[in-house]
Amino acid sequence: MRIIYLHQYFNTPEMPGGNRSFQMARRFVEWGHEVEMITSLREGDDMNRRDWFTTEEAGIRVHWLPVRAGNAVGFRERIMGFCKFAWKASKRAAEIDGDIIFATSTPLTIAIPAIYAQRKRKLPMVFEVRDVWPEAPIQMGVLKNPLLIAAARRLERAAYRYSKAIVALTPGMKDGVMKSGVPESKVTVIPNSSDLDMFSPEIDGSEMRKRFGLEGRFVFLYFGTHGKANGLDFVLDAAAVLQRRGDEKIAFILHGRGMERDNLKRRA
Repeated sequence: MRIIYLHQYFNTPEMPGGNRSFQMARRFVEWGHEVEMITSLREGDDMNRRDWFTTEEAGIRVHWLPVRAGNAVGFRERIMGFCKFAWKASKRAAEIDGDIIFATSTPLTIAIPAIYAQRKRKLPMVFEVRDVWPEAPIQMGVLKNPLLIAAARRLERAAYRYSKAIVALTPGMKDGVMKSGVPESKVTVIPNSSDLDMFSPEIDGSEMRKRFGLEGRFVFLYFGTHGKANGLDFVLDAAAVLQRRGDEKIAFILHGRGMERDNLKRRA
């Protein structure tokens, strides 16, 4: 089976960010399927390219489109990046022969090329919900324009309607999908997991602890995106409380990148 896999934020293990799609796709390949991954490139030397280019990653054929739409750029620039990718990915996906379309959000605009290719190719489509859009940006106050909210809700309903099946990452996300009128039988929860082969407990971390002054301390580590949705000011609030109490046995480390990183550094 050939799978047309759409994920705007696809990452290999060498890239910063989550790699759920990579791990799933490489296993599809190991099971004898072909995977055509359609994604965007957000940084690196190849950002000077103007159009699509392809690479092979662990047997996955990856179609890259350079688009600045990562967590480090502003909201408006990200929206423009989402639209550019949706437009170009629609044509790209429709050009590829396949047996099934698998599209994973966010952003919700990934549904545009998925639906376009599904209608053009008459293929079954699976839609994976990683976050309940547009509800998340609405609650955060990022998406305020009534017309944009209405358009986003309409796109959400269309993504569910044209899907043969829907994957939700958590029971809460499943509930959010069902609130849109989707029958429970159409939604399956497949949560994130940990690949133990990627971790090596045999590595001695004493040198790292010594370098950062962490010897004898309990370490609270956040490893991920520094964005508005992540609410990392709450972690700094907790650290400030402990600091006022004179408790130096607990250390807080925030590692990653995102549009809030500089603000968090200044506040820390």
